[in-house]
Amino acid sequence: MSAIEWLRIRAVELGASLCTAAILIGGLAVGVPFLRARIPEVFLYSFCCVSAVVLRAGIDLAVRMVMLGARAFAGGHILISPLSRSPAGVVR
Repeated sequence: MSAIEWLRIRAVELGASLCTAAILIGGLAVGVPFLRARIPEVFLYSFCCVSAVVLRAGIDLAVRMVMLGARAFAGGHILISPLSRSPAGVVR
């Protein structure tokens, strides 16, 4: 996956979470009765909705950086043990 694809996917996720938060806070501003009864929960859910996407993107980026570092450290060669038990058949 290229960087542009990754950014596009994260932008869609962030846009969806911001839209959800805007709908909740907008409904609160309009005066929807079941939202007005739960004002703290609406703000908490809106904050968590947006911050979860940002946190997920950060964790995903951190894992990608660790994997990139591991590939650079390994030198590109992975030893795979053969299906048979003979040690002479190690595949590179």
